[in-house]
This record gives sequence, C-alpha cells and structure tokens, in this order.
Amino acid sequence: MASIARPTLALSVAVALSLVITNPAQAHLVEDFGIRNGAPAHISLSTGFNGFVGAGIKKVRVDGLQMDAFCIDPFTMALRSSPGYKFVPLTKAPEAPWTLSASRATEISDLWAMFYSPNMTANKAAGLQLAIWEIVGGDAFTVIGKDYGSGRMLAALQTYSGLGANLIALTGPGQDYVVLTPPGQGDESTPPPHQSTPTPTPHSTPTPTSSPAPTRPPGPTPPPGPTPPPNKVPDSGSTFSLFASAILALLAINRFRPALPALARVRTRR
Repeated sequence: MASIARPTLALSVAVALSLVITNPAQAHLVEDFGIRNGAPAHISLSTGFNGFVGAGIKKVRVDGLQMDAFCIDPFTMALRSSPGYKFVPLTKAPEAPWTLSASRATEISDLWAMFYSPNMTANKAAGLQLAIWEIVGGDAFTVIGKDYGSGRMLAALQTYSGLGANLIALTGPGQDYVVLTPPGQGDESTPPPHQSTPTPTPHSTPTPTSSPAPTRPPGPTPPPGPTPPPNKVPDSGSTFSLFASAILALLAINRFRPALPALARVRTRR
C-alpha cells in the first residue's frame, strides 16, 4: 500500500467538523490509518488477488476529524492520505462496475444498524467487514476459510425490519469508505430539511388578477365630431360695432335729454 507523509499541521476537531459539514461536494482530505479493530481474513477476488487482508473497523480522519469506517471497495488499494475525497450517497459508490444499487445500499445500512458498535469485538468487526464486501462484490468476491460470522449476519437481513443506519460514502482516488453521516451533513440520498424548496418571496410570484376590460390608449380623447359654433355669440368684428353704437346712443341721449325725457327711462336689455 502507498505511503504518503502525514500533514505537518492537524486541524482541531471543531474546525475539522465545520469543514466536513460545510459543503458535501467539496474535496476532503482523508487519511487512512488502517484497521483499528479486526482480524486477518483470507479472500479471493475475480481480479486475481488471493491472499490475507485486514478486515474490520478502519480508523480514518476526514479533514482532521476521526471516524470509524468500513471499506466498500475491496478491489482498490488503500491510500495512506489523499485530498481528493467527496461525500456521496451509498448509491454513488464505489466506482463502476461495483457501484451499489439501492437494495444493496439498504442491506449495508441494515447490517450496520444490527451489528456495529464502537466497542464491538475484533471478530465481529471482521465479520461485518466481510459481509459488506460480499454485498459489494457479489460473485466476484469470495471468503476462504474463516468468515467470522459474516454468513450469519447476511442471513439476519432476511428477517430484519428495523431502521437502517444513517450512512454516507466517501469516494476518492483510493478505497471508498462507508461512515456514519457526520452531524449537519444530511443524508444525500434524500433531500435534507435545509435543502427543501424555498418559499418564493411575494415579488417572485405575482398574484393573479382578473383581466381588465379594454381601455382607450392614453392621450387626448378625440371629439366625437365637429363642434358647432356657440349660438348667439358674435365674432370680434360684430362685437366692436355694437360697442361703438352703444356709446353714440348714450351720447345722443345725454345731449337731447331735456327734449326727450322719456329716453331716460329706456332700459338696456341684453
């Protein structure tokens, strides 16, 4: 297995946790420290490998945060350290042709719920790892000799009706892993609550209104027809003539007033 130098600076657990849960699509640094609890097992792969491997709980660190993991990719060599890992649903790991179907992903979740414990015995840890590999590899994976109870674990799936564990996969350049979903990460196989469809703001969806009746376009309203001239309104020339005649009449009345007393009682009518 490849060996790459450890980073010179380790992030604190608090900072690492925030990095892990910030964005599931971003690349994460995964360090593989090997089997922390397990036993050697003899396996055979269709790719030609036949020999002993360590089977059990793997100790990994993701951006400095330590996690328990199981390998879901027995066909790929583990890398000591790689920054190219991403969190994905179990149904998107490992790489083809070994990518898990929905039913196989459910079986792994159920196995974890039934048998995993941080303090499980080494033999049970080895048996759980072998059972996971048998689900992933199918006919391309064979356990030779002692199976540490993996057969009984797989048989128990037939009668299990409880909830599966909330798991997520780590996929990258080396082996792929399955881990418990970190707090805040969410199960990507179903939309998490904070990714539900947001309620549109009032201005994003206009309220439908009834269609208004057709209206005349803006602008001056044209008259319905030619406007007739006002009745009995003289033009400017006629007005001046009438005004002059009225003045002359008044002067004549004042001049001949003694002779024409009756004219004083003349009333001007419009």
